Amino acid sequence: MEICISMKLKDIVSVTGMPGLHKILGQNKSGLILEALADGKKFSTNLRQRVSILSDISMFEEEGEVKLAVVLQNVKALEEKGEIVPTSKADNDEVKAFMAKIMPNYDRERVYPSDMKKLCAWYHLLKDKLDFTTLHEEETEGAEGSDSDAPVVKAKPDASKTAAKTAVKTATKTSAGVKAKTATPRKMGS
Repeated sequence: MEICISMKLKDIVSVTGMPGLHKILGQNKSGLILEALADGKKFSTNLRQRVSILSDISMFEEEGEVKLAVVLQNVKALEEKGEIVPTSKADNDEVKAFMAKIMPNYDRERVYPSDMKKLCAWYHLLKDKLDFTTLHEEETEGAEGSDSDAPVVKAKPDASKTAAKTAVKTATKTSAGVKAKTATPRKMGS
């Protein structure tokens, strides 16, 4: 696989309930258009799915938080020294020992083994697709607030506002002048 230098952490997302990582291709009225990094399948998200941009993710330390970009750089540096990065199938003790090497001060109460396994899985997905030398530059850009070209993710609309919009009923007339039934939203489920 070749390194895609144009890809940055702010262009990669994780979608709750969906495995793997996804690249942002664009935006439509109901969400984002994404492409899976693993198999290249394209799909769109809806407003109910939680989307996390990787550049916004941090990991807990005893004295604060560390951005994911810094953690990934630490993993890359350790791998270049000959250390083997565990897979997501590794046992908890192996993953905890590896995490202690890349982040000695990680919060052992708030960073769970499942988080560590997800980090390792993400690294294996990204190591051939991301230029790790630009991660530090990207992080300092984000700190300066020059993220003007970052995609805008719309928040889920307030339920009371949408209920108020659908509660407004207007009578419509057909071409024969007879009033048609108004369309009211159906309730789904129990």
